[in-house]
Amino acid sequence: MIVSGRNPVFEALASGKAKKVFVRHGASVHFDNVDVPFEVLGRSVFEERFGLETQGVAALTDDFEYADFKEALPGLKKEKGVVLLDKIQDPHNFGAVIRAAHCFGINNIIVPRHDQAKVTQAVYKASAGAVFYVNIMEVVNLGAAVDYLKAEGFSIAAADAAGDVRLDKAAGKIKYPLGIIIGSEGRGIRESLLQRADVRLTIPMKAKIDSLNAAMSGAVIFYQMFAAGENL
Repeated sequence: MIVSGRNPVFEALASGKAKKVFVRHGASVHFDNVDVPFEVLGRSVFEERFGLETQGVAALTDDFEYADFKEALPGLKKEKGVVLLDKIQDPHNFGAVIRAAHCFGINNIIVPRHDQAKVTQAVYKASAGAVFYVNIMEVVNLGAAVDYLKAEGFSIAAADAAGDVRLDKAAGKIKYPLGIIIGSEGRGIRESLLQRADVRLTIPMKAKIDSLNAAMSGAVIFYQMFAAGENL
């Protein structure tokens, strides 16, 4: 797989996932101690191969592989949190959720196999390279995955604009380990998943627009549940 942009390429190198790095001649990119093959290409050749929105740098990495949910389940019990995404189809939003989750210490993400954005170059870029540090598990039935988590002792919280628990008042109602469900743009979380949630979290807002997008909602919830106050 090819990833492009400074942050994704830097993280590909830092994580040991980069196999080769390509730089556009004249690009203001600097690397220290690159221990993989490195090639400088003329502007026209570089842009023909990698496009225009690359910040002048790209890297070859192994193809992305999803983690196996059932194999990962014993290890998940040791984590404080996991994120479940309900059919997020915008790759930029998907990548931004991954970035927010990783920034607040959540490195396990579960997604449905169908009607969900796949991990592509756009997702790598939107995640600023966070994809290299998280386990993303693809499952056939997201509801069944929630049931497995609950059977293993996880509480489940759903991000729901119509929820009955304000995020800023949720501390005494949340138990860990915690699974957080984030819904898709427009449709939100499916009712079958909402019914499985132990808590439906709503973010109090004062704006005239109706909601935050999935990535913004996720970032606020991840911070509050895993970084703020006693959870820091």
